[in-house]
Amino acid sequence: MTVQVPASSLSPGEEFEGQPYYEERRLRLYDAVVVKASNRLLWRCPKARLLGHYNSWISSSHLEVGPGSGYYLDHCRFPTADPDITLLDLNADPLRFVAQRLSRYAPRTRQADVLEPLPDFGGPGFSSIAFNYVLHCVPNPPQGKQLVFKHLRQALAPGGVLFGSTVLTRGVPHTPVSRAFNRLYQRQGSFHNQLDSVPMLHDALERYFDWHWLEVRGSVALFVAKASPDGADGRGGSVRDAPGGGGGCP
Repeated sequence: MTVQVPASSLSPGEEFEGQPYYEERRLRLYDAVVVKASNRLLWRCPKARLLGHYNSWISSSHLEVGPGSGYYLDHCRFPTADPDITLLDLNADPLRFVAQRLSRYAPRTRQADVLEPLPDFGGPGFSSIAFNYVLHCVPNPPQGKQLVFKHLRQALAPGGVLFGSTVLTRGVPHTPVSRAFNRLYQRQGSFHNQLDSVPMLHDALERYFDWHWLEVRGSVALFVAKASPDGADGRGGSVRDAPGGGGGCP
């Protein structure tokens, strides 16, 4: 997922490094480098666990925020043979790449910034929204990252589900290698998760959703949040570690 950095946070001529990373030429390597290698070796939450997360929560009316290479949408099990899919990203490259990969579903594409209110998609909202490996790329605006969940909540249908995952810096186990790469990506500007923690994520989801659930796997937090059937904000949630005290996935 590419996100817009506020202009005031950049020096003249400086670019946000997270955006070129998602150019089409690099997306062709995304499955091998990020989905398969980094998930298993660095963050210790392999693709099988994340794919299972999709299979558990995806619906036939789905918004994918920051689709990356589209690996999970290409391999997950939709509840219907003809799902209604919308892809959203600030950058046109991943939208084109994933739309072509998922051409059998004829997905719609929208360019938008998750730090701003999302466009009007029409209809009652989406039954599911995936926000997978995006939050750690989002810069911290003055209002805090919880602003993103406010915008996503507004795109959900009553009773709809937001799910995803993110690499955290605080409150999750890191190995020396994962810690080094996390800091490297922060210095490069690809990651903006210096302050991201389990309590931060819990508080943000609790603020805007009726119910939520967190699971720590390696250095990753997987989450699910459900909108109230009547559209009101909620105050419920739970946090649990993966078997083995938050260690790697099997």
